[in-house]
Amino acid sequence: MLNVVVSDIMNDHPIKVKAGVSMRNVAHLLLRYRINGILVVDEDKEESLLGVFTTVDFLNLMGLAISGLPQKMAALDALADQPVGKFVNRQFLRIEHTDHADKAIGLMLKHNVPTIPVYAGDKLVGVIGRHDIINIAFA
Repeated sequence: MLNVVVSDIMNDHPIKVKAGVSMRNVAHLLLRYRINGILVVDEDKEESLLGVFTTVDFLNLMGLAISGLPQKMAALDALADQPVGKFVNRQFLRIEHTDHADKAIGLMLKHNVPTIPVYAGDKLVGVIGRHDIINIAFA
């Protein structure tokens, strides 16, 4: 299993959103597709990855939005209307499509990330997530 190449288990059609998409829509996509992270791309260049927005990022923002505020639902509504590009972490990991699954596992554990963009040189070719690795190991 650890010698499996990332390109054999990655999702080569990752869900991407433009930076201007609302947090409400991002939440909908994360829940609908049961994924832990979504790729955020530039408004004008869909091939230009800005970062990865995860469910952990979402929970952290929700916690900040409601902490100490009496109008918690209003705070969440205000957050929901904000563009994801405002909050996406622009420092993200990447892995090459020719790397092995053990490298992906190591990166996920070391950096506590559920989703890693996969590249072939400078070109984004997919995404690998915890579910992809668990599926190949135990399915």
